[in-house]
Amino acid sequence: MKLSVQIVGLLLMVFLISACLPLTTPTQTTAPEPQPTSAQNYHPLETRVGMEEIDKVINAVAGGDLQLLRSLVKFTTAECTLRDGLGGPPKCREGEAQGTPMEVLPFMGGEGSFIRNDEIGNWQGIEVSGLYAIYRVSADVRSEEYYPAGEVAIIFVAPENRPAVSLRLSEGGIVRVDHIFDTSPQSLEDILQREASEVLLAPPISR
Repeated sequence: MKLSVQIVGLLLMVFLISACLPLTTPTQTTAPEPQPTSAQNYHPLETRVGMEEIDKVINAVAGGDLQLLRSLVKFTTAECTLRDGLGGPPKCREGEAQGTPMEVLPFMGGEGSFIRNDEIGNWQGIEVSGLYAIYRVSADVRSEEYYPAGEVAIIFVAPENRPAVSLRLSEGGIVRVDHIFDTSPQSLEDILQREASEVLLAPPISR
């Protein structure tokens, strides 16, 4: 009888100890929630519009073909100036008289600048990550002196928050290079609204 009581007491003690231990929950591995893919604000550089003169420029930029890109430049004839200061016509070199005509490729950004015909071999082209839009330039967009507006504009998006780049074309040649520092969607859309008579490649639709 005494042994039975001891056994019962021992079993009761084991039960009480087990009841006090924390329950072990099996480890459950949960896959992370898929993150939404942010919408790209540009078309890939493989995009083409089926127009030879435009696609040739895109091919040169996308392929990093500097020789082809430089060969596509169509120079503007401008008379040099001896005046100091930013903007205006290209500056005369030492020994050149005021008004000497020269062939240049205009650049527009914060201020205007030029690359001369004999300097084009130093131009390293443009570094871009995609295409934003392509459009025909409206006849209402006036060409500024020494800075032709062009007939077609190709807007490229650059990487790492760098300025976007617009190549202005006339008769298949690059006649001007613009650096666009405000690359916000609204600013780029404003350019199209202000200048485009026909959009050949519309901006991507944000999702």
